Amino acid sequence: MYLIHTPGGVSIQWYHSTGIMVLQYITPYNASVPTRGLCGCCDGNPEDDLKLPNGTVVREVGDMGLFLQAWRVHTTDETEHTRRVGDNCTIEDCSTCLSMLRQRAFTPCHSKVPPEHFCDIMWAGDLHYKDHQCDFLAAYVAVCYTHQVCISWRRHNFCPLRCPPGKEYQPCVSTCASRTCLNRDYYEETTCSFIREECVCRDGTILHRADSPFCVTEDRCVCTDNEGNPRAPGEVWNGSFRGCCLYKCMENGSVVAVEPDCSSSPGPLCEREGEYVLDVLKEGTCCPKKICECNMTICDSEAPPCDNGNRLVIGYSALSCCPEYRCECDAMACPPVSAPNCREDQFLVEVRGAKSCCYSYLCAVCESCIESIPSCSHGEILAVDLNTTNSCCPQYYCMCDVNLCPDSSVTCAPGLSLVQTAVPGHCCLQHHCEKAEVCLFQGVTVLGPGQSLVQYFEGDMCYAVHCLHHKDPDSGFYAMEIISVNCSQKCGPHQVYVTSTDPQVCCGSCKNVSCTFNNENGTAELFAAGSSWVENCTRYDCMETAVGAVILASGVICPPFNETECIQNGGVVQSYVDGCCRTCKEDGKTCKRVAIRTTIRKDDCRSNAPVTVYSCDGKCPSATIFNFNINSHARFCKCCRESGLQTRSVTLFCSRNATVVEYNFQEPLDCSCQWN
Repeated sequence: MYLIHTPGGVSIQWYHSTGIMVLQYITPYNASVPTRGLCGCCDGNPEDDLKLPNGTVVREVGDMGLFLQAWRVHTTDETEHTRRVGDNCTIEDCSTCLSMLRQRAFTPCHSKVPPEHFCDIMWAGDLHYKDHQCDFLAAYVAVCYTHQVCISWRRHNFCPLRCPPGKEYQPCVSTCASRTCLNRDYYEETTCSFIREECVCRDGTILHRADSPFCVTEDRCVCTDNEGNPRAPGEVWNGSFRGCCLYKCMENGSVVAVEPDCSSSPGPLCEREGEYVLDVLKEGTCCPKKICECNMTICDSEAPPCDNGNRLVIGYSALSCCPEYRCECDAMACPPVSAPNCREDQFLVEVRGAKSCCYSYLCAVCESCIESIPSCSHGEILAVDLNTTNSCCPQYYCMCDVNLCPDSSVTCAPGLSLVQTAVPGHCCLQHHCEKAEVCLFQGVTVLGPGQSLVQYFEGDMCYAVHCLHHKDPDSGFYAMEIISVNCSQKCGPHQVYVTSTDPQVCCGSCKNVSCTFNNENGTAELFAAGSSWVENCTRYDCMETAVGAVILASGVICPPFNETECIQNGGVVQSYVDGCCRTCKEDGKTCKRVAIRTTIRKDDCRSNAPVTVYSCDGKCPSATIFNFNINSHARFCKCCRESGLQTRSVTLFCSRNATVVEYNFQEPLDCSCQWN
């Protein structure tokens, strides 16, 4: 945060974290000091706020661009100046603005900055805030902060403030100045007359400078480089962009120039002939890069003289920097030679001298050749010795070409592998079958060491064959371990055997087709799927599932029962569910509280829906007893009557005048047989 106090008593607060600028007039302010520019003219007259440098006042809002351009500094970039449109909430729809400011987080500020007034001035008159709602809310909070109202409104997922590395967001900061490397020894925390939201240094760090974005630990407050970056004692840096100017931070805060130490960068090992180590210094580096470079001036090889039709050829090898010289025959350099005319018993022979590259011709007479041409076997081709092509009797020999060998006709049985063997004196390889390093099961199935095979037979029999890692001396193959299992023998009488779907698993599983229940006396009982039974007030169900029949147990739940009330009302106690539950068998209909669904009507009013109304209904005892005192029968009767009343209220809708009335009536809390 930057704070500027003008001579005229205007306080300008610029929050560089949010980009908001707050202008306040400090009371009492000096109105005699003129202000001009974007802040307007501080003379109490809003009509001349848009005054140009030449004194002309812009009257139309549409000429706002002219006003901004007149006060523009030439070193700044162009800005968008078509934001304000001059509307208010009577013209513009401010419902979105009011909805945002009426959130709970902004409620403490409503008494200081009413949302209706702020929306009318800022939202309706500025196009920028329509698409940048977070900027609008930040402006509202900034005004609230000038009234010392703390608003904590930003969240990580709602208008977050991105702080630079080393800093964290903090609302409602009250300190005027931050602790820096320059004021750390005499810093005293003071409280400003206003609060703000700010990106502050994390715990354990302070600002490097008041205008610096760096938060550093106090041990890095010793030095500052030429770019304003903090440096710790002992730290070395390059202060040049292109060259090498190393500086070192000392313990006392001084900065000294140091020479680069290039001993830690050893040079490469140049092993090729004619190669040497060359130092290459790149721009911006202090130590040169050492590379291997060729220097042919230190080569020992010299070019040989070439004559008799030979020419000098220079070649290079990847293992040497020095050139390799050799003389090669150049037929174009040989002088032209004319062929002589030979007699009929002669033939023309082209010959070359021992030290010459050029050919000459002579007439020769060939005698009969004694050596016969050899006969080549399979895979061999007849070839001639190139050194004897100019003689009367060239020498022939048989040369092996494996590509001409016939394909093998040997077919190996299971467990055997085809082996090729070289035979001395033969070009083509001999093929034969040898026992492979495998297991051979039943003469057809081949298993590698460590592999297993599962094979099923009739009667739920399963053979598990495992190939071991050692050979059987009798068969010559690897030994096998064979296990025979009758899988169905593992199943109980209430189960069926299900074969395995995994080819690597020998036996399958046993699936229940019925349920086995163990009684308390130790006996077992089978129940078919779908049957149910009760034992010790527990209900058991034999359920059919995907994995077979299973027993599900559940406790028997009995309804509540009052034995005393049953007997008083003339009922008989009876048990059911194998004696686990009891019920009352009533002789007729006893007196009790019953519910009736009915529509209540009163004059032209009625309830919209049926209402549950309670009343008393049922039998009560009556008797006739002869009274000897009056010489007549006395009659005794009990009636089914209410035992306590309660008042209920029901809403009735009247059709005559379309009104609603509350209708009160009484209903029994309980019912019992009482003397009439």
